[in-house]
Formats: sequence, structure tokens, C-alpha cells
Amino acid sequence: MLKLNAHSLLGQWKEERHPLLRPHRENDTRWLVAAALESATASGLMLDLQAVKTLEKDFFQWRQETGRSISHRQAQCRVTRVLQSLNEQPHITAVLPPRPVRSHRETAMPRRGDTLVQTHRTMALDRHLLTWARQHNTRDAWLFVLAVRLVTRIGLGEPVLLGTLSQLTRRHVDNQWLTLPSHPDSALPDGAHYRLKMPSAVWIPLRAILNRCTGENDTWLLAPTGKALEKRISREKNLRERLNAGAVQCLQEMYGHTDKHKWEGLRSWTSIYRGGRYAQVLNGVPPLWAGLLHHYPLPSDTPIPLLADTDAHHHQPGARYGPLNSTQTPAPLPTLGNETQSPGVYELDLSYLPADWPRQIKRRLSQFLTDASGLSSSQRLYADRYAEDLQQLLAHYERLITELIGHNGSYAQWLLHWAYHLLRVDRNKLSTARTYISRITPITMLLHEGTLNLADWDDELVEEIKAGTLSEQSWKDTTIGAYSQTLGQFIRFCQNHGMLEEVTPPMKERGQSVSTLRTRILTPGHFLSLWHGLAHQYAIGERRQLLALIMALGFYGGLRASEILALTLSDVVIGEEKGKRTCWVEVLGGKTPAARRRIALHVMAPPSVVETLGEWVEYRKSSCGGGHKISDVALFGPDYNPDAFTRRALITPVIEWMRKVLGEGVDFHGLRHAAVSWTLLRLHAAQTPTFADTLFHRYDWMFSEEALATLLNHFCGAEGEDAIARGTMIYRVAKWIGHRDPSTLLQHYAHVLGLIHSDILTHSSTGK
Repeated sequence: MLKLNAHSLLGQWKEERHPLLRPHRENDTRWLVAAALESATASGLMLDLQAVKTLEKDFFQWRQETGRSISHRQAQCRVTRVLQSLNEQPHITAVLPPRPVRSHRETAMPRRGDTLVQTHRTMALDRHLLTWARQHNTRDAWLFVLAVRLVTRIGLGEPVLLGTLSQLTRRHVDNQWLTLPSHPDSALPDGAHYRLKMPSAVWIPLRAILNRCTGENDTWLLAPTGKALEKRISREKNLRERLNAGAVQCLQEMYGHTDKHKWEGLRSWTSIYRGGRYAQVLNGVPPLWAGLLHHYPLPSDTPIPLLADTDAHHHQPGARYGPLNSTQTPAPLPTLGNETQSPGVYELDLSYLPADWPRQIKRRLSQFLTDASGLSSSQRLYADRYAEDLQQLLAHYERLITELIGHNGSYAQWLLHWAYHLLRVDRNKLSTARTYISRITPITMLLHEGTLNLADWDDELVEEIKAGTLSEQSWKDTTIGAYSQTLGQFIRFCQNHGMLEEVTPPMKERGQSVSTLRTRILTPGHFLSLWHGLAHQYAIGERRQLLALIMALGFYGGLRASEILALTLSDVVIGEEKGKRTCWVEVLGGKTPAARRRIALHVMAPPSVVETLGEWVEYRKSSCGGGHKISDVALFGPDYNPDAFTRRALITPVIEWMRKVLGEGVDFHGLRHAAVSWTLLRLHAAQTPTFADTLFHRYDWMFSEEALATLLNHFCGAEGEDAIARGTMIYRVAKWIGHRDPSTLLQHYAHVLGLIHSDILTHSSTGK
């Protein structure tokens, strides 16, 4: 083997048009490669962390000595780029220098002393605003008071405040309930919204505005006199101008007030808003609810009426209106397929991948487009004369990606083919293809555990990937919309080639999510109508019992369809504790590490469900004989067969049957949304006993005194009630449903937060 040679390696990179040898980088690259390979031997080169640090120090000094100053951070970045490329060469291993990441410590309190002072000033001014507004009694005066109260008493961030006020009509207000758009482009009646009952401090100025406005239900209540502003952006601009004018007028006219020293320093609407956004938490509202409405998108509330003073039983989740008529002839039971799969879970091992594999993927995709640009001086490559060369590039980079990842069908491989498709079939420019690929390969997205294996993608995973990506990025609304649109285009490309057929592409609208399609959640009444129609008319081992249990595991346990299919008899542990039957369902594998968990089904579901599951387990044990270990027998499979049903054979027929009974808007993943929503309602009812009395389903088993106490004790764990004060209980709920953190759970799965939020405001000091 020849000794590694810097000259030959640089020559090879020159022929490949490597980006490190572009004119502005070439001198640095040549010096770094020569310095790194100085100690290379015939057997290879290994640079440990100490050697890399020495290389960084020497490179920094060399740049200083040559009169080209550079910062330590820039030096580290350039060394890292060169080492990443050296790692791609055979017999070379270099440790990449670690970069410290400053973590942000979340807090709902003001982070600086001057902000705290500003908050107290705004709160002091807020106490006198009603008196000032009554003296003027004009719509703009009440508008200013309403805006301040929505910030200080409800916790709206300025984008949400302006977005709500720019759409405000009589249809958004119903008996002290205000409907907030979940994103700025939501339109009644079909858009996603968050409904909140206004405390009296906010309802007074809102009612004053309603009393002073005439017109149709769809007329903008805050429209300026003599102006027709149709565009939302124009309305928000007009509102900001009026709020600025109202703030200046109020502060000037209250200059002679005896308490003026308490708000001295406030000069404009901006200073009032900046102080007011922390007022809620200082007034005693829990931090979660004080910051929930700061930014778009807001969680989407269910349109299914759940309060006791509504006709909740006359609505079904699958359509906007219409009764769930259980007296009709029931739909015939679905015909299950014959397709089976091996029992248990299949886990994709990614531990063998290098630590910087996301960056290597991004670099390979970028290099493919860079090499493609060398085929022509123009920006387009759809002509036939480029076909062969572009196909060779495609095959070369596909091989590199497959060698890195270790298997076919990865997200990166499909992105590569999409880039080729954009250039050859869609006839896009190279710059367009580069923008699209870069847009849906942020590092935060690639680092999500479920992204890499495209075969695992479903609606829920796409939802989690998107939510996780957006939570880590400080993108503008236009960038968020472009990301969603591009991700949807990629998914449609995959669907055209036989992949991701059951995935709903993300919507283009700003902040909108697939989760808004599942806000029509099942209620306990809906589920019990299905359960009684199946579980009360079965013989043990019959298909009715199978269907009932599958839906119960989704509705009460919150299991994914793929997790249910992967369950074996060893994953269901039935026992007894303190004279009561217990049932633990162990999810040992999933799309992400967070999906691996133990679910206390005896806590989440009624005893009848636990009893039925126990009967089914015994039936499967006896029907599959004694020739198999229980870990090798699927919980749900064909009679006398230890294998498991496939999704197409089991879940698809169940979904079709549910839609015949409940309507087209129902799917299996919606059961998880219902499970989260009802669990949060139950936990709040366990902490606030009077809350359960306001719900239509207050007499269901879910809200029995014993069931609520057991549920609260389960999710509080060893911390007891301290878990509520510390906010760790919501993390346990997220873990139960299989999420890494509560953000996805709250933003996309919980569709009843408006009810809980309203009750908290009623009982807090701000609601008095």
C-alpha cells in the first residue's frame, strides 16, 4: 500500500471539482490536508481529539502569521470541513472537533430585571383602563383596552392578537366564548380554531365593541370607518396603527393620575405589550397556560360539543352535523385479509452510522447537484444529451448514500431520486432543485429517529417530524409555509412511485398541520356504542372480540396501529395488585426510542376492557398450541396461527368499518388523538372536581371518582402532587402516548385544551 499523499489526494479532489478547492478555500484546504497527512503511514492515518486540537491551533496561528486574520470559530469550522472529507477516504479516521451548544433554559418568568419592571408597569396601567375607556366610550378606546387585556389576562402573543382581531366577527363570539384562529389564515366555519371562555375582565371591553357595531355576522367588527380592508395584512397594519394611537392617547390623558408613577416609562403600544406578555404568570396562571397562546400555530379544538349544556349526543365525529344513530341496522363486520407477518417488532439499528451522518447526507446531495451543474453552463439539464451523464451521477451518488446508510429505501436515497426527477422530468433549474432539497433537509429533521427509514413513515410520524423540526427552527411564517409545501411535493413524488400511499401530504397554509384533520374526536358515547355492539355479542375468540379490543387499545391505550400489530402474548402482562386486576401492555419497539413504553391499561380503560383482553390472551395461548413460546405468538393473528396480521389485512378493514358506522372523517390514528384529549380532560377533572360536572360525559366511567384518583396517582408517580407544580406530569403523559416531549402532544394531539384553559382562567386570579 502506498503512503497517503497530500498531492495526489488534492489532485483527485481537483478533478472531482470538490467544493473545498474552490478559489476562496483552496489555500486553506491545501495547508490543512498537508498538515493532517504529515504523520500518515502506509497503513493509514488516525487523528485523535488531541491531534485535531493541535491542528486547529496551528491552522489559526498560520492564518495570523500570513496576515489573514480569522476567528477561532471560523478556524474550527474550516478544520471540520476538511476532516469530514478526509473521513471519506479509505484508511483515514479523524475525530471531528466537538462544538459546544449553548442550551436555552425555558422559563415563563421575565428573564431580565428591566423586563420585570416593565411588566409591573403594564399591570398597574391595566387596572385603570376600564375607567378611562368608559369616559371616552368609543370603539377604538375599547379596542385598546381589549388588546391590553387579551395580552395581560389571556396571554396572547402579538401575532396571535393581531391575527385574531383582524378576523373578529360576531360569529367568533358566542356567549362569552371567543374563537381564536389556530393560524392566521383559518376561516370560519371550517378552519381550525381554539375556543376560549373570556374572563369578565376581557369580556367587558369585547361586549362593549359588540354593542357598538352593527352589520351582518360576517362583517369585520373592527373595520375602520370609510375603509374596506380585505387583506389580512392590511387589517393588521391598520390595527397596529390604531393601537399605537390609543396607547399614546391613554398615556397622555392619564398623565395627571395619582398613580401615574406606577406606569411611568411606558411610551407606546410596543412597551405596553412587552410588559404585558409576562403578566399572566405573575397573576398566578400556571406557566403552561400562560405561554400556550404566544405563537402560531395554536392547538386546534374539536368541533364536537362536549359541555353538559349542549346536545353532544347528537353529533358524530365523521361529519360536521348529523346524529350517531345506533338504532340503524349495524354495518356488516369487515372481512379480514389473509396476509400475515412475523410476530414482534422490527427495529432498524442505526448505531453503526457515524456521528455526523446527517451532515454527510446533506453534503452528498449537495455534491450531486454541484457535479450536475458541471455538465452544462446553463441552469437546465432536461435535454437528452445530458441524460446519460446525469444517470451516471445518479448511480454514483446512490451508491455512496447506500454505502453510508447500509440499506436501500432511505429518505436520503429518495431525496436523491427526487432531485434527479426535478431536473430531468419537471425541468426545473438547478437552483430550484438545490433550494427544494435544502429546504427539507435541516439537521433537526434528519436527527429525528424516524426520518431515515422512509418505509416507517405514516401520517403520525410525518406530523411528529414536522412539529419537531419547526420547534427547533426560528423560521418566519413564509419559510414554514414553504417547508410544508416542499415536504408535500416530495411525499406526492413518492406516492407516484408506489411509496407513502397512506400518508397525507402536509398542507401549504401557514402553520396548518395534518392533525387538524382529526379534531372530530370520538367521545366515550361514540366508543361505547361500538364496544357494546361488538364485545357484548361475542363468543371468546370471535372476530367481534378481536375488533373490539383493537379499537379499545387505540381509544383508551393510545397505541399506534403499527404497535398493536407488533404485540405478542408476552407483551401483555396481566396480574393482580391489592385485590384488583392489573394489565400492562409493553410496547417494546417503535419508530422512535420514545415509543418504547409500558401502558397501564387497567388505569386507562374500564375493567370490562381488561377482562376481555385477558380472555383473548388465554384464547390465543390455547389456540396456538404448546409448540410456540408466548413471545413468538402475535396477540392479533389468524386462528390457530402464531403469525400477526399485516396492516392491510387488519387495520384497513377496521378503518373502513368505522367509517361506515361513524362517518368518513374517522381513521385509526384519530383514536390516539381522542385518547390524549380525554386523558387530559380526566387529569384536570381529577384536580378540579367541579370541572367534571360541566361535561356532557360526566357520568361515564372515565369520570368516576375512583378512576380519576387512580389516573392522577399514576401520572404523578413518586413525586405525588409535586409533579403538578413542577410540570413533570405532562411529560409523563407525553411518554405514555409515545412522544419525546409535550410540545407535539399539546400542539397536535390535544383537541380539548380550550375547555381546560377556560376553567383555569375562571379559577385563577385573572378570571375574577
